Amino acid sequence: MKLLLYSWQANNEQILADNLINLGFEMVWFKKVCKHYTRDMELAAEMIPFIHKEGIEGVISFNYFPIISMICDTCKIPYYAWVYDCPHFTLYAKHVMLSCNHIGIFDKEMVRKLQGKGVKTVYHVPLSVDTEYFAKAIDTKADKEKYHCDISFVGSFYTDEHNYYDRLFRNKMTGIDKAIQKQSFSYEKDYLREAVASGEVDLCLIQKKMEEQGLMLGDDYFANPEELLFATVLEKKVTVEERRILLTEVAEKFGEKYRFCLYTGSDLKNLPQLQQYHKGVVDYHTQMPLIFAGSRINLNLSLRSIHSGIPLRVLDIMACGGFVLSNWQPEIAEYFVENKEIVTFQSLEECKEKMDYYLKYEQKRQKIAEAGQKMVREKFNYTSGLLKLFEIEGD
Repeated sequence: MKLLLYSWQANNEQILADNLINLGFEMVWFKKVCKHYTRDMELAAEMIPFIHKEGIEGVISFNYFPIISMICDTCKIPYYAWVYDCPHFTLYAKHVMLSCNHIGIFDKEMVRKLQGKGVKTVYHVPLSVDTEYFAKAIDTKADKEKYHCDISFVGSFYTDEHNYYDRLFRNKMTGIDKAIQKQSFSYEKDYLREAVASGEVDLCLIQKKMEEQGLMLGDDYFANPEELLFATVLEKKVTVEERRILLTEVAEKFGEKYRFCLYTGSDLKNLPQLQQYHKGVVDYHTQMPLIFAGSRINLNLSLRSIHSGIPLRVLDIMACGGFVLSNWQPEIAEYFVENKEIVTFQSLEECKEKMDYYLKYEQKRQKIAEAGQKMVREKFNYTSGLLKLFEIEGD
């Protein structure tokens, strides 16, 4: 099958292409910025004749682009999209219903929601990693010692314009703040939705403010406004607070005794207690593997809008041979054995206790890291993932 890979400069596109070639696909690249997810006629005007000229039999991309659905529907070829973002609001575009779509989503809960709305083109496909690629990236670097540390965190604090909560509410909103505080580091109960149901949080007020700034989805989408507001405003703010609280406490409790490194592109001017640990932004392909391999503990705090799935960050850490200490997620519990392949926490105190424990017991930590790496190599490799994406039965 001759596949067109739509490139939008996502991480792992070359790894995806190499693994597709290994499975026997012929690959052709198409690189062009998508200027509008549903109405980029310039992209369509270039891609459609290119597909016909090259004899393309299918299109693939990381994440889902509704305009490509339209293009593939016009050309009568399948479109394979492998989604690793959550929320990913283009999944609520009306084009998602087109029969040309084959959309693999890593979050089972998102799949369930969409299927409940009558979408028949989505199915569950966990994300994948290439352990050999990361091994080469680690082995070929001479400055590995530079990235050795005891505790590290790689991720965003969303201090930019995408922190919609702070953008909308510059003054404290007591009811909303209380619900966010209650939800932080609580994983078994949905306090945010309870607060909305009880009237403690007024979603209509949030929606009005979002509409005033032009931040709601348009007519090309069928998403319930409530889902957008929870994911982009409330759940993201919970994520912001969890990362701020945990990493500040890590700095205070462990910062003097242990080497703590924080890698983020976020502005930390309002978090002065973290600034001395800030090491800047890292390159995904060259520096990140060294950080994950060289950190005794790699912290993961998932976006709260990921309701069940295993974030790519967790798999990346494991693929590099790193030890993962992550917040609990349903699919992490489903696929990995606790304290054997991964360690999780369900409260702030439990996280700090486990950090303290595994910093003292080196052999136990290393054994878990090795088992985690073995697990992702065997079960979360690209061959397994692509067979699921293409709905091909494996051996």
